Amino acid sequence: MLIVARIRSGNVSMVLILDEILDHLFIGDEDDARNGAWLKKNNIRAIINCTTRVENCFEGQGIAYLRLMLEEWSHITPEIAAQIHAFVREHRPKHGILVHCAAGMQRAPAIVIVILLQDHYKFFDAFELVEKKRSGSILPTYEMLASIAQLDLNGEHVDDEAIKQYYRERFRLYF
Repeated sequence: MLIVARIRSGNVSMVLILDEILDHLFIGDEDDARNGAWLKKNNIRAIINCTTRVENCFEGQGIAYLRLMLEEWSHITPEIAAQIHAFVREHRPKHGILVHCAAGMQRAPAIVIVILLQDHYKFFDAFELVEKKRSGSILPTYEMLASIAQLDLNGEHVDDEAIKQYYRERFRLYF
């Protein structure tokens, strides 16, 4: 966990928290993606925006963007996985990448899991690493995780029943 800044607005105090999952790979929310000073300070010059409503705030200002336009129930297709892989391969060796969605709980963690699978992590190991490193709770939707598992990004086949079992045991969610 990385606490970035305390911002005061009237009587409201907000702490911006971003989490570094691996070297040069951060996860955050929409407020984090708007914090230009923090992005610059931490050499984050690439952002994967997983939302449909949050604009790319620093486009044309030295920050590269991959805009995925995902909803919580979206499926990750082979084309989306290929876009993520190409973007990460181009940017992560040179500088930091922030993956964000609105709250940093569903879409962004799912996309970081995709990145980890492309780095040869096992499916549930990737999920548990993101869960461990993310200071807030995460809960990518079943639909999104199932679509990621079907891609077999690391050669490991994870079937729907294994994901349902994981959700039942981990989150007490039943299908």
